[in-house]
Amino acid sequence: MARRIYSVIIVVAFGLWYYLYTIRDTHSKVFLILLSGLIFMLCSIGIHGLIAHSLRPEAKGGLLAYPLLMGALWAILFMLFIFFILPIFCPDFLLYQ
Repeated sequence: MARRIYSVIIVVAFGLWYYLYTIRDTHSKVFLILLSGLIFMLCSIGIHGLIAHSLRPEAKGGLLAYPLLMGALWAILFMLFIFFILPIFCPDFLLYQ
């Protein structure tokens, strides 16, 4: 049941991203950045929950590298968001000033 919920969260996040992409010209940059950040949070929660509930509990408890891998996965997702997704929504968003 939990995997189904996290899968639905991922689908909702991608649906909201598509909707935000289609209406991006009608809103301000601040709104786009905040809403895309919230959508990224939903997608990140969905991916981490799906992975966490796909592992057996006894295997997950014995893995020392599990928290490190989840943190590395989140860092990769965050970098993809900052360098690829955010510039799509705000083309003149400056990372370096």
